Amino acid sequence: MLFSTVLLSSIFLSAKLTSTLALEAHLPPPKGPYSTIITTKNLTDTTRLDPFGGTNISRSLMLSIYSPVPLSQCSNLTSIQYMPEKTADFYDQAYASFGIPTGTFGNFKLQICSQIHRYSPSRQYPIIIFSPGLGNSRLLYGAIAQTIASNGYIVISIDHPYDASIVEFPDGSVILAAEIDTDEQITSALTVRAQDVTFLLNQLGIPLFAKSLLLNPNCQLNLNNVGIFGHSLGGATALASIVNDTRVAGGINLDGTFFGPAIQAGTKRPFLFVGHEGKNQSTDASWRAAWRGLRGWKLELEVLGAQHGSFTDLPMLVDALGLTGHLPDAVVELLGRIAGPRCLEIIHVYVGAFFNKILQGKSSVLLGKPSPSYPEVVISDS
Repeated sequence: MLFSTVLLSSIFLSAKLTSTLALEAHLPPPKGPYSTIITTKNLTDTTRLDPFGGTNISRSLMLSIYSPVPLSQCSNLTSIQYMPEKTADFYDQAYASFGIPTGTFGNFKLQICSQIHRYSPSRQYPIIIFSPGLGNSRLLYGAIAQTIASNGYIVISIDHPYDASIVEFPDGSVILAAEIDTDEQITSALTVRAQDVTFLLNQLGIPLFAKSLLLNPNCQLNLNNVGIFGHSLGGATALASIVNDTRVAGGINLDGTFFGPAIQAGTKRPFLFVGHEGKNQSTDASWRAAWRGLRGWKLELEVLGAQHGSFTDLPMLVDALGLTGHLPDAVVELLGRIAGPRCLEIIHVYVGAFFNKILQGKSSVLLGKPSPSYPEVVISDS
């Protein structure tokens, strides 16, 4: 799901008109029991040609790795760029004609742990893979990935080149989006995405590669506990990956339409549907069909007041600019009525509860009945 120029330009044109854009807009640190560190990695599959990349070009991915650090072991926090320079410039230029100030995306910052007590004991952490929406950079979900990692998980987000608007590599090269519009093209792209996930899992099984992902020497991968979640087409990628690869224990679709043969194939592994207000089995035929194919634990959540964009970082970026409550109606229709921090909290607790259940065996009342703490969330198990 690619956010239109109308959406993003409306957000940042509002920022310009109200003069609220700060020199730096810091997103708050995650609220889980862990701090985080973030690394990036380029990963190339030399055994697979990129179907979108022309002749003899190997499939090459970009990853962001969000690793947990116990708060007691983190001595200091520091701020880092929300996205690298060329990616930030790309978004600035894409919407410049709508009045977005130069440097807007480059001004966003994430807060990470900058000092770790090296003498602390090592620990293995479960792995959660994240797949973004069609047309979206993985970096537009950085705050979400970070907050899930703060629950005690290693979160690895994947850019799927040619269906992300831009993918920036360490050498400064970039890949821009191809035209992927029809159902047939989307289904083909979904197949490639699932292959990306399997390749990543294969590489994680190589000790030297796994070690290269993590800056924290006390943090180790637990390859016996792997989950996956995604937004929009990333949600369909979650199901396709579960069907294709037995190493994935379960997954979550955040507000995505399902595509491809995984709908009929189904799975016995746990799966969670999370939809915006009005998106559920009664309104989305692909959800009804996929639900029938789920033969294990399953649950559907509908978040009242949310819209498709609620499951990205955009509501948090709006909040960081001080624009919550001051957006045009057209933007509210795409981002929803829930403020950014509340959106992130709902994602944090419900996504966290699901993965705590399937990866660590910890039950949660949030997945069994409505919670007075989260009246926006409507539960259905049928």
